[in-house]
Amino acid sequence: MSYIMKTRYLEVNNKVFWVNGKYSGMYSHMAKSMINQVDTMLNHHSKVHLIRFDLRLYEYTSTNAIVSRFNRILFKWLKRQYALKRIGFIWCREMETAKQQHYHYALILDGHKVRHPHEILIKVKGVWENHLQGSEYTPKNCYYNLKRDCEASIQRAVWRISYLAKVRSKGNRPPQTKDYGTSRIKPKKT
Repeated sequence: MSYIMKTRYLEVNNKVFWVNGKYSGMYSHMAKSMINQVDTMLNHHSKVHLIRFDLRLYEYTSTNAIVSRFNRILFKWLKRQYALKRIGFIWCREMETAKQQHYHYALILDGHKVRHPHEILIKVKGVWENHLQGSEYTPKNCYYNLKRDCEASIQRAVWRISYLAKVRSKGNRPPQTKDYGTSRIKPKKT
């Protein structure tokens, strides 16, 4: 069962983060999974680059297979282009008044190898529009450069991605289809 919270903060990995959930409400398990992946990437890399964008579809699909296909194509290119060892990601499926779903998406990358999203956003647009028949939208201020020892930089990004866990517009899907997905990167063993 999904637990809905109206809160200003969440505790993840013994750290407290301000979240964007007081007014609209959020799924706590979803927000915690998302924040955990940001925190885990910062466990591996002292700098992390987070890019936020939206993926829209022209036609409804009952599954999220299109996101899996998008990930395969994009990740292969990212690993080759930037020699990345790990790629973090967060996505959520939403559908409110439109006849088809759209996805909010965040990439979490090694900030020592990626510092600006320009080339990546060009590739994202090309993959989504040319291979998967959708349209891509990049909001203003779409990226964050996080530093492990800078709480302010981390907090700004966490506030932004916590919006993806909002309750509104979720659940309009078949029962076996998920509302969100994240990478499964594990923390470094100490």
